[in-house]
Formats: sequence, structure tokens, C-alpha cells
Amino acid sequence: MTRLILAAGLFAATLTASLHAQTMNMQATIPFEFRIGSTVLPPGEYSIRHSSGVLFVKQTDGAQKGGAFLTVGEDRPAGSSAAGTLLFNRYGDTYFLSKVWPAGSKEAQKTPQTAREKELASHIGQPGTQPGTTTVALQTK
Repeated sequence: MTRLILAAGLFAATLTASLHAQTMNMQATIPFEFRIGSTVLPPGEYSIRHSSGVLFVKQTDGAQKGGAFLTVGEDRPAGSSAAGTLLFNRYGDTYFLSKVWPAGSKEAQKTPQTAREKELASHIGQPGTQPGTTTVALQTK
């Protein structure tokens, strides 16, 4: 009986720790218009939350607050991010949220590429589509 109670307690502790690790609640100031999926969001202050494979991005300032949510996959870039970052793919003056990398984490949350982003990426080298990446710092909420 003691083993059963000990095993149940260990299972509950492990489950609680893994649930905590899957939730992220951060904020960022994004100084440019950007896209998440088919949603275009203006520059401003944003709350970024990730829980159970879903990324929630919500504007917290401005007259017309907007937001988006989508399912994301995991990416394991080499190393870890000492500071939390948002990574945007840039084509000319169009920005797409690509990854959310929490501070100290070895896993980044990766957004799927949209048809529009794939189209812009296919025109790399043509005027107005110079590719690049831009990062924005995340702060703990």
C-alpha cells in the first residue's frame, strides 16, 4: 500500500512539473506590423502565452486591440536562449512571426508557414523581397 501511495505521489509531482513547463506567459513590445497566420497585427504591446501546443498573442494597448491564436510545433535550435525572444521572418517590409523562444529554454515554439509567406519566400532576390530575420525581446509577465 505504501508503494502505491508513493507511486501515485511521484506521478502527481511529475505531471504537475510537466504541466508547468508547457505554459509560458510573456510580454513584448513589437515595433512593426506583423502577421500570424492570416491575421495582420499592428505595432504595440503584446501578451504572448503558450499552453498545450496553442500560442495566444494578444495586443494589450491601443484603441483597437487585436489578437491571434494558432497551434504550434516545437523546434529545438542548437543551444538555448538566455533571453526570451520572438523571431520574425522578414520579406521586404512584411514580417511573419516564426518562433517564440522562452528565456533559458532549449525548445522554441514554431509557427507554420502560411501560403503568403511561402509565396514571398519563392520570390527571394526580386526587388522588395530581401529576406531577413528580426528578433524582439520577451519579458516575463
